[in-house]
Amino acid sequence: MSEERDFFHRSDEMMACYRRGDYAAALAVTERLAAEFPDQVQRTTFWRVCLLARLERIAAALQALREALQAGLWWSEATMRRDPDLEPLQGLPEFERLVGLSLARAAAAQAGVQPLALVRPPAAGTPEPSPLLIALHGQGGTAGADLDRWQAACPLGWRVAALQSSQLAWPGAYAWDDKDKACQEVAGQFERLCAQFPVDRGRVVVGGFSQGAALAIRLVLTGSLPARGFLSVVPGAIELQLLNGWASAKRAAAVRGYLVAGGLDTRYEFFKQVRTTLTEHDIPCEMEDHPDLAHAFPEHFEKSLTRALSFLSA
Repeated sequence: MSEERDFFHRSDEMMACYRRGDYAAALAVTERLAAEFPDQVQRTTFWRVCLLARLERIAAALQALREALQAGLWWSEATMRRDPDLEPLQGLPEFERLVGLSLARAAAAQAGVQPLALVRPPAAGTPEPSPLLIALHGQGGTAGADLDRWQAACPLGWRVAALQSSQLAWPGAYAWDDKDKACQEVAGQFERLCAQFPVDRGRVVVGGFSQGAALAIRLVLTGSLPARGFLSVVPGAIELQLLNGWASAKRAAAVRGYLVAGGLDTRYEFFKQVRTTLTEHDIPCEMEDHPDLAHAFPEHFEKSLTRALSFLSA
């Protein structure tokens, strides 16, 4: 198991404490993770600030954020403004000052950042043009971190392209926060891939994790990408009004959906709603249920990938 996978596996304990509202226990786990995984300092520091805010330890939360910025850390505006855990801090003069410092660093770091595509070929002997699986990382992720999971499709005859956003969430981590920009960026990367490789445009699937999974649903249902379907692993939130609008829209070709759902994920009911909404609009959608899974890839994801691509290609 890679160090990053080990970190997220170990963080399940923290998330379990968080889900049951035991923020003090979640904070204790976070402190242990911070000591054991110094390379994950951006995540553990942010979690620490959030949990201190949840515990109404406002002075301690501000101090933790202040020390993080003094150490050179920063986070994007979306990260600092949209997380409900930070609501107790929003509007406080010291928090606003610290957010300003963070955003100034984010803007400087963002200059010149370009999208990235990591491509792996299909198995030798695969007829051309070959089908294409586009994979989108989650918020705070990278193309490289998820690639080994998605490239399990290569032996099945798929070319795999893990795409990385140009939008920084924090140093070395990326997000799809600006949805319109994200759609334009992915569509542009898709066209470049088609120009560079022999792609069967009739067999394109968009996969993603968390925020990237929600973007995959948007791209496919809105027709922003001419894809056969989406494979969404524990997708991030989508407004149901938007989802209904996308599902009811006319498309040039039929599409399908495949959801990988974690029963311990806080959005589990939302996953079921996605499936119900699509089914009501005559869009075939399967939901693979993992009762003991939180907000993560399931173990042996290659099996899920094989099942999903078979269903989406039918």
